[in-house]
Amino acid sequence: MRNLFRFIKVYHFILLFILIESLSLYIYMSNHKFQESRFLSFTQEYTGAIYSHYSNANQYINLKDENNYLKRENAKLYTLLSKEEYNANTELQSYITSRIIKNSIFKSDNFIIINKGEKDGIQIGMGVTVHQGVIGRVHSTSENYSKVISILNQKSSVSISHVKSGQNGSLKWDGINYMYAKIKDIPNHAEISIGDTICTNGFSDTYPNGISIGTVSSFQKGNENGLYNITVKFINDMNSVSDIYIIKNLHIQEIESL
Repeated sequence: MRNLFRFIKVYHFILLFILIESLSLYIYMSNHKFQESRFLSFTQEYTGAIYSHYSNANQYINLKDENNYLKRENAKLYTLLSKEEYNANTELQSYITSRIIKNSIFKSDNFIIINKGEKDGIQIGMGVTVHQGVIGRVHSTSENYSKVISILNQKSSVSISHVKSGQNGSLKWDGINYMYAKIKDIPNHAEISIGDTICTNGFSDTYPNGISIGTVSSFQKGNENGLYNITVKFINDMNSVSDIYIIKNLHIQEIESL
């Protein structure tokens, strides 16, 4: 503290000058929109460069963890492919890797932008997942990018199954907490418990059967309609996802022709 006071005493004229200059610049910028715009543009250019270098450095530091993650995911995919080749002569799905470049979670209808598009084989309606959980489905595409309607969108629903009872229903986000969603069409006679697993049931052509979505965090029987009101906690945190898989249903044309 003594050194601080000594510093202020020695350099008080310089500090006062900097303070007055800063205040003057602030007042000047606040009353001249053009200069304010130019100043913000100037600072944004340099802060953007700083953030870019920081992001690159951070990605470099995390390369080892990402590499280990990719190895684990490849092992899972090889296992799935070997099981499919053993049980059937043809594959049902193929997977395209991608990365999220823009994500929103706090709006009532959230969307995601990914760095793969039409030239990579992405088509409208394809399901998007991570290593644990559902992300959404492709809403629109351009040559190099795609827009995904998030599972955190009140216009989106996912056909699901309560694993323990085998009961099917649909899961929808209620627009409140990005870590929770609702199921309102499983009958009261089903045996529901806290922690039960909810997964996709394969009824739609968007997601294959058995992708884990979340676990039951609370439930209440409905007295009027005879259906549970179930709250599900997502397995994955939508605020931290980055690497994703787009699911291509290889039999979609044959299914739609029926």
